[in-house]
Amino acid sequence: MAQFYKPKPRSSRQPICRLTGQLVVDLDHQGRGIIRTPQGTKFVCGTVPGDVISVTVDGRYDAQLERIEQPSSMRVPPACRYFEACGGCDLQHIAMTDQLKYKQQSVRAMLHKFAQVEAQQWLPPITGSVWHYRRRARLAIYWDGKRRQLKLGFRAAKSKQIIAVEHCAVLAQSLERLIQPLRQLIPSLACVAQLGHVELIEFTQQVVVQLRLPEIPSEQDQAKLQTFAEHQRVAIWVETDHGPQAVCPRAEPMSYSSFGIEVPSWPTDFMQGHRELSVALVAQALKWLEPKTTDHILELYAGSGNFTLPMATMGATVTAVEGVASMVERLQESAAQLQLKVSAHCANLEQPWQQQPWAQQSFNKVLLDPARAGAAGAISEVAQLQPERIVYVSCAPDTLARDAQVLAAHGYQLKQAQLVDMFPQTHHIEVITLFERG
Repeated sequence: MAQFYKPKPRSSRQPICRLTGQLVVDLDHQGRGIIRTPQGTKFVCGTVPGDVISVTVDGRYDAQLERIEQPSSMRVPPACRYFEACGGCDLQHIAMTDQLKYKQQSVRAMLHKFAQVEAQQWLPPITGSVWHYRRRARLAIYWDGKRRQLKLGFRAAKSKQIIAVEHCAVLAQSLERLIQPLRQLIPSLACVAQLGHVELIEFTQQVVVQLRLPEIPSEQDQAKLQTFAEHQRVAIWVETDHGPQAVCPRAEPMSYSSFGIEVPSWPTDFMQGHRELSVALVAQALKWLEPKTTDHILELYAGSGNFTLPMATMGATVTAVEGVASMVERLQESAAQLQLKVSAHCANLEQPWQQQPWAQQSFNKVLLDPARAGAAGAISEVAQLQPERIVYVSCAPDTLARDAQVLAAHGYQLKQAQLVDMFPQTHHIEVITLFERG
């Protein structure tokens, strides 16, 4: 048989090389140190501006930290013993004041670089608890059936490897206390091999433990879960391929607080992770929007009503749009019970929506709180509505900058911006911005 020559594909990875005496000059928006090398700019996790380090360069943009030759004066000892392995809290080696400074600088740099926009005023960051603040967390699971060993914890950075933890300093204490009992419960379940992950959520009424499984567990497993729920005073939910379902107790109201209102919610609904700053974020949005009885506010990416219900209680008429049908239903039910002027609609905001019946109305104010992907499919339509005021809540400064460029092109000015430290000890950034027509 004839054989044909096939050239080997070229690797896109650069040959590994080691460099010493590298000065970290800055941080990028992902919390990585920036160094200038003969191979170009590289990004190094776990470093601080002022560090002098040795690195291994093994990629086009990334380098791996080998050794800290001279630590920066900004560097502080991490409080958690899992810091170097766990992929969660990646800024514990930086003092809190410097974390806030870096995050605000990151947002400003993104807005300037990609949108040529600068806020006319930066308000002081909104801050809260920096430990034991997180009211929602997903624990990863690996079950070794041969050794009958369980790993329960968080994934390592840029890896599928699970770092087993006994505690977590950023989890709400009501959630942290469940780690050890879950470590005892899970191996006893017949469905352990099918278990994808465990999610812990703190609601006003109680904590929910939600298991990710293909189907509802057996009666034997349900009996064990019932006992666990009673002893730990939690509710157990199972998220299956067919949707979420309460296992024990079978019916229990759940909600979280938003500016004095209890917002009904399911464990699968989106909910801000920081219990204190979620309320503070809503308060700032209301301060900037100044909802009045004469206002008709359009809210996009409304969820189950975190902003919607407080706005409507101040007298405004609110048209709320959300992509998840179940959250829309809960929002509409909540508004009806409170007798608020809210109409909730389900729509994919990445698709054209100007012809939707709800979009034919006039709106004088807009609030949007998109996911990390931003509002690429909606921001142009928002600008074309020409509202007098737009409040944009963002958890990704790069997509905020992209969308701010669109607003600027339509004559909007960034009047105010404020960092909301929703994710202390991590590089994740939350910012609230106010745009007004020039």
